[in-house]
Amino acid sequence: MAFALVAHSATKTNLALASAWRSSKSYGVLDPLEALRFLRPGDVVLGRLDVRRTLDGVEHGLSELVELERRGVRVLNRPEALLAGHDKLLSARLLESGLVPTPWTRFLGDDWSEFASRLPLVIKPRFGSWGADVFRVDEIQELNRLARELAGRPWLARGGAIAQELIPPIGFDLRILVAHGVVVGAVRRRTKAGEWRTNVSCGAQRIAETVEPRATRMALQAVGMTCLDLAVADVMPLPGGGFCVLEVNAAPDFGLDYNNGENVFAAVVERLERAAEAGSRLSALDAA
Repeated sequence: MAFALVAHSATKTNLALASAWRSSKSYGVLDPLEALRFLRPGDVVLGRLDVRRTLDGVEHGLSELVELERRGVRVLNRPEALLAGHDKLLSARLLESGLVPTPWTRFLGDDWSEFASRLPLVIKPRFGSWGADVFRVDEIQELNRLARELAGRPWLARGGAIAQELIPPIGFDLRILVAHGVVVGAVRRRTKAGEWRTNVSCGAQRIAETVEPRATRMALQAVGMTCLDLAVADVMPLPGGGFCVLEVNAAPDFGLDYNNGENVFAAVVERLERAAEAGSRLSALDAA
């Protein structure tokens, strides 16, 4: 049995995950076509396809993951789960259907003014990451101006935009890392001065965090609704108490600061190896 991580970028996170895999030969990081060429039935892959930098969908390779499954390769972070994590509108609907507290989210059609009664809002790409093209809108004039400004964005024509309820910023959120149904690490993302977005790419600082049980349960429930084997849930404490899940991220970057007690990559791999073994047992039972 061999292992490969399927991605288009050899990021520090992807390389660390590939090198931490223990139970089999590791091919490291392969692109989708390389995975089709090298992997055989019984091998294991972890799908780490990300959102395109153009913010108009998921990186190519979903169909290759489907083909790998058809050939008998055990796929973790299956293609439909990756799509559920990257499509923010689909994610929101899944969370709502599972009664996971999450911001009110709707697709933006041609007439953005119909959402004026819902202000303040966050406007963002349906497929987005890194805080890119994410806007806070407090007034109807801002909403109308933003509709004009974004009209030429290619991602708007291809993937569309969503309007999301603004959860009052408190200067930080919690990013909780979940692997095969277990929380294996977390950080607090503290915003830089003058910024409301908690993305590290927008200047936020990551601080190791011990998460209280209510937030842990919510993160597990949110990731479970997407069926992702490895993901993070971004959880925001609410001013009146409690928490809500802002979104699920299907291909997060993370580091050793996510777990002060043990190597977070080893913890993730231990859980994913269990998921792969469980899948192998189920496949054997199906074949019998």
